[in-house]
Amino acid sequence: MLDDFRSGSSRFINYVFVKHPEEQKMTYFEHLKHASYSVQALGCSLIFMVHGFVPCLFEKTGSVMVYHLHDRLNGVKKHHEDEKMNQD
Repeated sequence: MLDDFRSGSSRFINYVFVKHPEEQKMTYFEHLKHASYSVQALGCSLIFMVHGFVPCLFEKTGSVMVYHLHDRLNGVKKHHEDEKMNQD
């Protein structure tokens, strides 16, 4: 009976914590790092909300934050402002 419990609990732990990250070719902690980007996305949302109420605040901040988050999620080293500066 104890072996059944151990077997069931290890399958549960594997399903909850290991299966999806392995499918994404990551460890659990690498996946957790990527999930932390949600905090940055929440920051973007708050900036957009404040800007919605007071349009003169954060006129470009939210967009720049979204570009940076996009770049980080996609492993891009160069930021969009750098590209704009190089085009001038």
